[in-house]
Amino acid sequence: MQYFEYGETEIQYLSGKDRVLGKAIDRIGYIKRQIFPEPFKALVYSVVGQQISGKAAETVWNKLTAAVGDITPESIGSTELECIQTCGMSNRKSEYIKGIAEAALSGEIDFNSLNNMSD
Repeated sequence: MQYFEYGETEIQYLSGKDRVLGKAIDRIGYIKRQIFPEPFKALVYSVVGQQISGKAAETVWNKLTAAVGDITPESIGSTELECIQTCGMSNRKSEYIKGIAEAALSGEIDFNSLNNMSD
């Protein structure tokens, strides 16, 4: 599992730019945020987590990975929509995830090239 890395330099920079943010950083402390280096998996995780709590998103994500294995365009593309839904997602979210996989498989979206693009 990988986490977003930041240190004292970044904390000091943000705190210096915004007093309110600085107070929040002091109050909350270091945040450990999981990241997905694979853009496809990151996008699917974002869709899963939209408009639900972090705990609920983690539960749905665990069910999805148990159902399909590693989250790839191939694994999602070969999974029935109903199976994705039974992991705890709405019909709409399931359709979005399936559509993202189909776009990747057809070449409409090249997730591998995203890391090489400029911001």
